[in-house]
Amino acid sequence: MNKMIFLFLGLLFSVQSFALTPYKGSYDLYAETVMGNLKIGTAILTLEINDNQFKFTTEARTESLWKALYDYSRSEKSIGNVIDGQIINTYFSVIEKIKKEVKKNYEITIITDKNYAVSSSGDEFQIKPGLLVDTLSVYLALSNDIINKPSKSEFTYQVVDEVGVKYLKFKLDGAEKLLINESEIETIRVICDELQLTLNLSIIENFQPIRIHKINGKTAFTMTLIEFE
Repeated sequence: MNKMIFLFLGLLFSVQSFALTPYKGSYDLYAETVMGNLKIGTAILTLEINDNQFKFTTEARTESLWKALYDYSRSEKSIGNVIDGQIINTYFSVIEKIKKEVKKNYEITIITDKNYAVSSSGDEFQIKPGLLVDTLSVYLALSNDIINKPSKSEFTYQVVDEVGVKYLKFKLDGAEKLLINESEIETIRVICDELQLTLNLSIIENFQPIRIHKINGKTAFTMTLIEFE
C-alpha cells in the first residue's frame, strides 16, 4: 500500500467534514463478451438531498441494439438520513429484470434503533450494533469514512440485501489516474473481494464513483462515468 497516498489524503481532508452534496452521474455500461469488451447500455446515479435526508437511486439498462444478446435492467433506491456525520439507512428497494422477466423485486425497511430490518417478503434480519448500509448506500458510507478517517486502509460494514445482513470488507488499493472525456481524474481504487467488486472513487468529488467493475457469474460488467452534474 502506498503510504504517501494516505498522507496526501490526511492533509487534503484534515480540515474538512463530510457533507452530502446532490449530484447526477451518467455512465456507460460495458460487458466482457466473446466478442470483446462491448458498450451495451447506460446507467444513471442520482443523489438528492433534502435537509439531512438523502435519496440515492440508480437506473441501469441495456440499449435496444444489444437486447437480443443481453436484455437487462435494474433500478435501486436507498433512503436515509445523515445524523452526526453518519449514514443512517431507513429504506432500500431493488427491481431487476432479465429478458423482461422480473428476477428481483424487494424492499427492505431498516429500524436501526431496534436493531433489525424487515424485507417485503416478511423476513426479519437482526442487526448488530454498528453501521448498517445497503448495496447502494455503501458508496456514501465509503465517501464519509475515507474523508473522516484518511489513515485507514480498510473499512467493514454490515450490508443488507434480500438474503440478509453480512459483513463486507472494502480495502483501499492505492491511487489510479483515469482518463475520462480526455481529462485525467485522480481516483482511489477500492476492492471488495466478497462481491468481486472494484471501485474507482474521485478524490476531488467527495469520493463518488467514477468507475464500477463487478463480476456477476461468468460476466464482468463495468460502469464508466461520462458526465457529472
